[in-house]
Order: sequence, then C-alpha cells, then structure tokens
Amino acid sequence: MELILHISAGALVGFAIGITGVGGGSLMTPLLLMLGYPAPVAIGTDLLYAAITKAGGALSYNRTGNVDWSIVRLLALGSVPTAILVHVAISETSFQDSPKFGELLTFSLGIMLIITAIILIFKKN
Repeated sequence: MELILHISAGALVGFAIGITGVGGGSLMTPLLLMLGYPAPVAIGTDLLYAAITKAGGALSYNRTGNVDWSIVRLLALGSVPTAILVHVAISETSFQDSPKFGELLTFSLGIMLIITAIILIFKKN
C-alpha cells in the first residue's frame, strides 16, 4: 500500500507540474513531510532528484544554444562557495543531530516557498 501511495504522490506532483509549471520541490517536499519523512530526508531526496532532472534539462538546453554561460558563472560564484561553507559549518558541528536542525530546515523551506509564491504572483511575463 505504501508503494501505491508514493507512486500516486509522484504522479499527482508530476500532473500539477505539467499543468502549472511550478517546480516539483515546492510540491513534493511538503508532501514528503506530510507523509512523515524527517525534514533532512524529505529535502535531501527532493534535491537529489531535482539535481538529476535539471542536469538533463541543462544538457538539452545547451545543445540548442539556450544557455548563457556568463550568467551561469556569475550565479555559481555566489552559490557554490556559499553551499560549501554551509555544508562545512553544519558538518563540523553536532547541530545536524539536534531536533532544532529539522525545525530550521522546515522553517527555511517554508520561508523560501512563501518568497517563491510572492515572486510568481508579481512576476511580469
């Protein structure tokens, strides 16, 4: 029964993404949390899946010449070092073993989803 529930959740999120174009992370991560997965597992699982699917999309867009690599480099200059610093900071402490870690991840996810929703509402096409 659990297998059917997970497959149904994936199909529902895929259908919603196809209709709305909203990213899967904003739908699947909260759904995994509602299914009872701990925040680090839900977020990590969704990020791994997103990385794999986005890598395929990036290759496809690059083949058609639709990637501006100068923008990619600028974005990477900020995001890659910050991601490494956060990883090191969390790995070097016992904070990730604390119950507060899951609360911080869930709170951060909620804030990011709210910010994303506001941006989408006011975005001009």
